[in-house]
Amino acid sequence: MKKSARWVADHYFGQSGSRNWRFFGTARDKDGKRITNWLCHASATPVTRYHKIKGDCNPYDPAWELYLEERLSVKMDKTLRGRRTLIHLWKEQGGLCPVCAQPITKMTGWHNHHIVYKTLGGTDRGENRVLIHPNCHRQVHAKGFTVSKPRPAKAASPTQPGALLHA
Repeated sequence: MKKSARWVADHYFGQSGSRNWRFFGTARDKDGKRITNWLCHASATPVTRYHKIKGDCNPYDPAWELYLEERLSVKMDKTLRGRRTLIHLWKEQGGLCPVCAQPITKMTGWHNHHIVYKTLGGTDRGENRVLIHPNCHRQVHAKGFTVSKPRPAKAASPTQPGALLHA
């Protein structure tokens, strides 16, 4: 049975706020009350810009380790799962950089450092990562230092920056 244009307009389109001709559907909730589900607007979806990876980047070349770690930090910062991981690492370290033992804040920034480089078989798991300041991160890579994971703090004592820096 063919429905008229007026019937379709009345049953599937409505006014929501200052917007006319907004598509909607109806359903019933668990109590049997009728609810209206409005189609979301494409303009309400934020634009996400993606940066292409450099063409000559080689994930197996240690020279590209710093570049790939920076890309991973940016990627993690934008996802909820990544934020949870960053918060976990930050809390695990007591909010301190394991290299300089200074607080890591939004103002100072941070880099997500792999303890065992991915090029040497390291993973992206939390056990293989620490958060360190961007300047400390450059020094670690430039001077060939290794950073170890801080030891968990005891419940009764304040958090200690238990990481070691080796030349």
